[in-house]
Amino acid sequence: MARSTTIKSLLWVWLGLSLLDIFVVRDFAWLLEHWDSKRVVVNFGLTSLAMLSLLFMLNPIITRSRVGKNLIFMLIVVPMLVQSSHYEVYRSFASSFGFREFSQDPMLVLDLWLAQFNYLKSGILLLSVYGLLSLLIAPIKTVKWRYGLNVIGFVLLYLLTTFIWYGVGNFQNSVLAYYSTLLQISRTQVLEFKHEKPPVTPSQLPTDNLPNIVYIIGESLTLSQMGIYGYKRDTTPKLAQLEADKKLIKYNNALSIGTHTRLSVPYMLVGIEGIDPTGRFYQTPTVFNYAKARGYTTAFISAQDTHWGHIKDLFVDKDVDYFWHGVSMNKNTSVHKGADDMRVLNEIALPYIDKITQKKPPFFLVLQMDGSHYPYTAHSTQKHKKFLPENKPNSINAYDNTVVKTDDYLATIINKMRQQYPNSWVFYSSDHGQGLGGKSGRFNYNPHLKIIHNPLLISPPNSHYAQLLSNQDLPISQADIVPSILAIINMKPHPNINGKSLLNTQNPKRLRVVSQYMPTQHNDPNAVLVNPDLSLYTLDFEKMSVVLPDGKQTIRFQDWDEKYQKIFLDKLPK
Repeated sequence: MARSTTIKSLLWVWLGLSLLDIFVVRDFAWLLEHWDSKRVVVNFGLTSLAMLSLLFMLNPIITRSRVGKNLIFMLIVVPMLVQSSHYEVYRSFASSFGFREFSQDPMLVLDLWLAQFNYLKSGILLLSVYGLLSLLIAPIKTVKWRYGLNVIGFVLLYLLTTFIWYGVGNFQNSVLAYYSTLLQISRTQVLEFKHEKPPVTPSQLPTDNLPNIVYIIGESLTLSQMGIYGYKRDTTPKLAQLEADKKLIKYNNALSIGTHTRLSVPYMLVGIEGIDPTGRFYQTPTVFNYAKARGYTTAFISAQDTHWGHIKDLFVDKDVDYFWHGVSMNKNTSVHKGADDMRVLNEIALPYIDKITQKKPPFFLVLQMDGSHYPYTAHSTQKHKKFLPENKPNSINAYDNTVVKTDDYLATIINKMRQQYPNSWVFYSSDHGQGLGGKSGRFNYNPHLKIIHNPLLISPPNSHYAQLLSNQDLPISQADIVPSILAIINMKPHPNINGKSLLNTQNPKRLRVVSQYMPTQHNDPNAVLVNPDLSLYTLDFEKMSVVLPDGKQTIRFQDWDEKYQKIFLDKLPK
């Protein structure tokens, strides 16, 4: 009878932990969305069974020693707290990328974690887990052969759910998913990349009629919050007016190259999209190299701290004539907040343009914005706080005010270029978007559409307006900006560059890749293949699996249509 009662207590503890996993670590919305998915049922079912097996194995430690109980409590509750906090922000569990990010910059990750910390959920988890473990007051009688079989069963389930192609951490028991991720890190492939960027042969063509070019890289701007793209709030009145005056073209079906600054920005300045696990990026000239070889005076002005992520080291070489970044204006520049965009524009960028054109045109200028990064309240000036109250640092009002500021910034530079240099070009795209809540999470972790379906704007000379307008609704990529610039300046792109010039009509059936499998960050083996209608296939190259556009059916990569496989096979490590 006593043994039966002890087993019942263990089952109640297991059931309680499972319910906490669904309703507290995650939430009821997650259950409504996924309860009918076979992959969720299999993953959560198998890992929950493994959790039951683990509790059985740990029962003697929990019931015989207070120290042991406290240790087991920490081993269970810490992963649940981490997963809960990660889910709160990104609507997903921590991945191997997240752990590597923490090891590289723990203060940055802790700062974000504390800013989004949910005290209520964390308190519920701490008290509930401790209370549940307190129900285990008597050890289950240990039979060696039965205990040994249980250990073997647990190990097999743990390894199966960790490495099987059908396994996915976001659908698993949070504790097991946490430790599975740690195990996966240990087998991450480490590649050495050849840094053999070929020189660009200087052009012998005349430079007299070359246009001035400004390429603006935004930060964290989401298409869905822009009035010019149909948002209910008038966040971009100046850009809308430029569009009405036929001085600006917005592209409606443009995708980012990656989901983070260190993924998108390097490739935005090279012109490569797609997975790049072997580091083709490091063997490809940058747009600065091409511009310099064509006879341009080149400049890179960033409101951010380009030491972070080694952005500066990737681009600033002998072919960048002038370099300036946000640390020069804001000594406290961090990943979260660089120098003020409007100050950089008015005090650094515009004076640079005026000065350089007095000497010798043409010029090629890249501007990297501080943009709409979190905390949003810090990224708009008082002049731009149109939507009040902001209430919280990352409220929608606070975010929309950053869009108002970007509208002012872009309109100022575009109007200057159109008025003073009618033959000039201005390109703009944001490195990635933001989730802003819901299924996309709050920020920019996973490749949801709010994060990868980004604004791309071009202000061309009048003579090219109709030509560029033909691609307005066709599927394009940020990677297309560099090839477009090379077409404008009559330079032949390196074979690694797979973006398409927007001066040519694009393929309406074009498939695009948004990748996290790129060595400028952590080479996280994931990507999405996006159809023209913005439906997408989700790829996990570690497990070689593909989630189909319905989000429910998963197949092996080897069983996928060959025409899709070919997009990736020649780029994967041999």
